[in-house]
Amino acid sequence: MKKLLAGLRIKEIVGKAGFFMVGVIFANPQVSITNLVIAIQFFCLCMMNGIAIYLINAGLGYQQDKSNERLYELHTFNRSATLISGFILLIISLILLYFFSSNLVIPALAIYFIWTLYSLPKGLKGIPLLGLLSSFIAQILHFHIGYLVFSDWSSDSIFISIYFALLFTAGHALHEVIDFEADATANVNTSAVFFGRKKIWLASNYIFGLAAIYIAGLSYFSILSWWLVLPYLIAFGIQQNFLFALPSNWTTKDLFEYRRKYMTAYLFATGAVMLILYYKL
Repeated sequence: MKKLLAGLRIKEIVGKAGFFMVGVIFANPQVSITNLVIAIQFFCLCMMNGIAIYLINAGLGYQQDKSNERLYELHTFNRSATLISGFILLIISLILLYFFSSNLVIPALAIYFIWTLYSLPKGLKGIPLLGLLSSFIAQILHFHIGYLVFSDWSSDSIFISIYFALLFTAGHALHEVIDFEADATANVNTSAVFFGRKKIWLASNYIFGLAAIYIAGLSYFSILSWWLVLPYLIAFGIQQNFLFALPSNWTTKDLFEYRRKYMTAYLFATGAVMLILYYKL
């Protein structure tokens, strides 16, 4: 069990569940015990969905990920058992999601479809740029599953979700840089393998910068107030400080530490946004 939990990398799954919860925050529900209970229930469902996706991805990409040390623990388990466990959790989570809120099932199925296509042995992960595009589209859906718990689709919600989709895509590009050696060894033609590690590293940095410009634009066009934009711009500034502190000959370990730090900065930014919305600033 300890190996399985290590292989699942629960911290990463919690982080990914957070991308669903951002939608809940921006839906700006009334603060009440009832809504808090609903949000907690939803977070638990997100965790279950995240573990199911992780297991299915690990099972489908079992052979191509064998040389990836980051996923070593999962390869101590049988591929069939990993896939079966993932699909059982998928079915259970979809059933629970239906009873929680039936309008969340279709976007959830779309997310499963995207990540399954991504993880297949000859899937989107191994096609340059399509892995990044998968992340972008999936995050728009991640955001809206959370948003739909307390609100409904709107042009504003789509514009806001694009910001988080840019962050998610930039993070995915960095993820490809981290997994470069394992993917190259397994002949998985990710964007980093196809274009080169340095180019996708630069692309990740540029997309983060684009996200900062984009969210400032949301304020300029009155889609978000400056109060809500400022925490994310501050997080971006802190991220740049971490970026410039990296050694020129950075290692994979350096990138993991950089990722942990900037994700923490954006987490605090989202916490600040939650407080701002609570106090109606």
